[in-house]
Amino acid sequence: MALTRRELLLALPALSAGFQCTPRTGTRSAAAYAEIATAGAGSRGTVLVCMPDTRQTREVWTGLCDELASGFRLVAVKVDGRSGSENIGRAIARHRPSVLVMMNNPTVAAYAAYQRSIGERPCPPAVIVMTSFLDGRPVRVRAATGISYEVPLISVVTNLRKVFAAPVERVGVVRREPLRRFVARQAALAGREQIRVLEQPVSPNPNPSEVKRAIRLLKQRCDALWILNDDRLLSERLIAEGWLPGIDERPWVPTLVGAASLVSSARSFGTFAVLPDHTALGVQAANLVYEIASAGFRLPEDGEVELPLSTTTIVDLSQARERFRLKPGALGQVDHVVE
Repeated sequence: MALTRRELLLALPALSAGFQCTPRTGTRSAAAYAEIATAGAGSRGTVLVCMPDTRQTREVWTGLCDELASGFRLVAVKVDGRSGSENIGRAIARHRPSVLVMMNNPTVAAYAAYQRSIGERPCPPAVIVMTSFLDGRPVRVRAATGISYEVPLISVVTNLRKVFAAPVERVGVVRREPLRRFVARQAALAGREQIRVLEQPVSPNPNPSEVKRAIRLLKQRCDALWILNDDRLLSERLIAEGWLPGIDERPWVPTLVGAASLVSSARSFGTFAVLPDHTALGVQAANLVYEIASAGFRLPEDGEVELPLSTTTIVDLSQARERFRLKPGALGQVDHVVE
């Protein structure tokens, strides 16, 4: 399972983009305005969906359309990275939406930039999906709610225990200071199932040696390694020179990741993933749109971020068989197998 240098170089761009839930698009100048899909002709208003055009976002779009097209008009506008705030503004002016749906981290950053550009002018309520570390009430944008993309650690480990024979009681995590509270909340929930979270803090902008050392320290004490969707920790350089060498060293422990593209037979990175089912995520977002519409197109009073209701599991079977022992019938507990 170890990568040659050539294989590693070929794998890195996809690997380092995977944590964002959709591929990284960079920060180049604003792309030309493009509407990539429309659906429905309902009388209840327009839902403007701002998204990159990827397989995952199209799956969420499908779930939205299935639920909303009979009552709303839906328009999907391509937003290509953080520089898309101008196109979001053009779409809002053109369609005067009743509700917005924002997909992925760079799109939310672009919408936050748009809101800053218009000052205190009111904005339609927004539903945010496919965004890392969405928790409580979104603070980056006004009048927003959404669905967390991170599946709670307690659910991830519960699913892992159905597949791997070795007991998993201690989960190690490398984290930067900005994610201390997120990890603490997850650790408190995980404790209900006798799961202990062992943290190894690193600096705000760690180098590969610091990441590799953190991994080595944790692997001596934990049964599994939980890798956060943190862009500062998943750059190409840190993956190539820190994460992959650290993960590939003995003692081996399963690595838990939060994006499908991080589980691949081409590289020994993610062993096991639990993440939202994207079509079901669209259906859940549609239900939030209906709630907002029923409240007169205002956010409900209890409009805090929801957890994903439907998840999917993925295992790297080649890595799992080489390094770990599976339970009898384990593959029947997994939705997708990568070989």
